[in-house]
Amino acid sequence: MKLLLRIKSIIPFLFLIFFAYVVTSCIIPPLVHKSAGGEYQHTLTAKYFESKTAGKERVQCIDDNRDALLWRLRVIESAQNEIILSTFDFKDDNSGRDIMASLMNAANRGVQIKILIDGINAHSLSHSKNFKSLVALPNVEVKLYNVINLIKPWKINYRMHDKYLIADDSVYILGGRNTNDRFLGAYTNKLTIDRDVLVYRPVPEETDSLMQLKNYFYAVWSLPCNKDFTYDKSPAWLSKTQYDLMKHYRTLRQDYPLAFQKTDWQAETIETQNITLYTNPIEAENKVPELWYALHQIMLAGEDAVIQTPYIVCSRDMYNDLKTLCTAGKCVQIITNAVESGANPFGCADYMNQKKRILKTGVEVYEQVGDQSYHTKTILIDDDVSIVGSYNLDMRSTYLDTEMMLVIKCPELNSTLREQASILKDTSRRAYRDEKVSYGEQYEEIPFGLGKYFLYSLLRILLSPIRHLI
Repeated sequence: MKLLLRIKSIIPFLFLIFFAYVVTSCIIPPLVHKSAGGEYQHTLTAKYFESKTAGKERVQCIDDNRDALLWRLRVIESAQNEIILSTFDFKDDNSGRDIMASLMNAANRGVQIKILIDGINAHSLSHSKNFKSLVALPNVEVKLYNVINLIKPWKINYRMHDKYLIADDSVYILGGRNTNDRFLGAYTNKLTIDRDVLVYRPVPEETDSLMQLKNYFYAVWSLPCNKDFTYDKSPAWLSKTQYDLMKHYRTLRQDYPLAFQKTDWQAETIETQNITLYTNPIEAENKVPELWYALHQIMLAGEDAVIQTPYIVCSRDMYNDLKTLCTAGKCVQIITNAVESGANPFGCADYMNQKKRILKTGVEVYEQVGDQSYHTKTILIDDDVSIVGSYNLDMRSTYLDTEMMLVIKCPELNSTLREQASILKDTSRRAYRDEKVSYGEQYEEIPFGLGKYFLYSLLRILLSPIRHLI
């Protein structure tokens, strides 16, 4: 009896020790920031400045959320042999069920389907009958990237932030959109502004970005940190749920008739001079910032850059890199969320703390104000290079997560995206180092609520020790 009481008395103490172990393991290891250069610098030079894929791929930009869903349905419907879906977040909501139903139909007609999802965000799918009914099909495989393991809590911070969809060896969509209602379709008023690009491959070449992307996918797919999605293989509800999902597919054909007509990919896309894929390292560990290094070097090769990013959360090295660009005479403009309209309170609170330091680098900052949060990740360089993908200008994207950006050389695309960036600047206010501001012609003030003010004031204090994780 005394032994039992003694064991019970030490359980809270053991729990506190384990809790401290988890928290410390999550916070301390990511503080170690690696640097890029050396051999990687040589690889970058060969990849970007000596690329030989000119004129082989075509592109279309997708900025509207409803169009983003429609084009995904089109791509899935076009597949004859293989579909690859890699996503940071996949919800069983309206648009998520649209994608599941379309994938199920493709699987039923013999298409091989592979789905890769971030291991933390995939947790909600363990309760989804719709998703399980899709995975139950024999030609559907699902893996989860780096699921939570409390024995190795330092691994929790390493996430798969990639978002892309590939059909066969012909077409893919890549960008910043997750697979849920905030990013796809018109199912909610809480939409998030984002951007994808659709790339079509009319003349197959082994050096094309599509083959770069497929090789990248299979490298991530084969990592030992991945786990198969598991569930009860023969639940009583399975056949009924599969029937309902196929019924949903038939409704989709009525709601989105354009998605189920034969697509003239040539007519829907524009010619590019070159497309190259750049990524971060893929292992679940502290990463060499290869992607940020590449982006910085490409910006250095130009004269001006417009960076569109939801957040600005920089390390010391990243601040130095921005300062290097400006010292070299480059005009660097950053368009980001104003704190009034940003959907990420952590990113907004850090921006309030770091604003002066950001402006001290010499960059121009435009705070975009609007009813919808801004999630686009794009860099426009000079009048011909457009870089689009999943990378946020923050430490998480730089040192912790898998990330990807397409470097697209296409003056026509660059011109279109610069026009859109100009419209955003018209609805923004520009911040200056002396704390003055100027306003765009279409700027409209929106209230900064008292509740948000107190929340951000608290977060500004609490986040400082862990800003490398937000």
